[in-house]
Amino acid sequence: MQDIIDTKSNNVTTNNGVSYNVSDLLTKISSLIDTCDYQLAFQFAKRALSMEQDNVQVLEILGMVEIELGMFDEAREHFSKAISINPDQGYSKYMYMGQLSESLDAISCFQKGVDLMISEYTSTATKIDEGSDKHQLARKISSALCSMTEIYLTDCCKALEIDPLNPEVYQLLASVRLSQQRNDDAKINLEKSLNLWINLDPGHSSIPSYESRISLVKLLIELSQYTQALNILELLQKEDDEILELWYLYGWCYFLMGQDSQNEQDHLTHFDDAHENMR
Repeated sequence: MQDIIDTKSNNVTTNNGVSYNVSDLLTKISSLIDTCDYQLAFQFAKRALSMEQDNVQVLEILGMVEIELGMFDEAREHFSKAISINPDQGYSKYMYMGQLSESLDAISCFQKGVDLMISEYTSTATKIDEGSDKHQLARKISSALCSMTEIYLTDCCKALEIDPLNPEVYQLLASVRLSQQRNDDAKINLEKSLNLWINLDPGHSSIPSYESRISLVKLLIELSQYTQALNILELLQKEDDEILELWYLYGWCYFLMGQDSQNEQDHLTHFDDAHENMR
């Protein structure tokens, strides 16, 4: 005889008259995972899923077990379903999905997971004591960001092998180096990026997009390369002078130049230029 399922309560009664529900199964599955008995955990998880097919907690724990068993396609399917059911709560499914994905798909999953973790982190009022839940969450966030950086670097290296003359690859690599506080390496890669297109005729197909060059200006400003940033802004202004961010960056660049200037007259001139562009 088969187990009897009460469709109203979602309880299952075994042949021996023992009744259990999904919550009971989840407790059992967690216990089996703790003892590394993944095969039996898988059987219980499948039973739980047959009882509640849209239970996100069941889908996630089944996916975790499937990863341990090397069932990556099945795990990907179950994490994907969990995400579609409840996309804005619970970061774990995104982190697992990121591990099961590649390149931009992985980055997208990790980024969503990090966003959810940061939201949870900032809403927690407790101090970051070592070993505390908040400390553990902070460690997960930093680990996820490291994973994203590794993916970026891997993709950059692949891109450079395929197309070593793409300026946007060097620009992305510069951004990664800047995030690692390797400013000298960032400057070297930005110089490589610029040298590939800065002397081309306007409208040339190898010139990066307007948005990409706006991002380039931000990197240059962050690296205190103000003169080069202004040169790029002048080129952008000739293409389209109605972009608000263009004028903000003009003003911000002049403001920072004024702060850094040792000459009093230059100091005042740059602040005047900043004021003019930010009006």
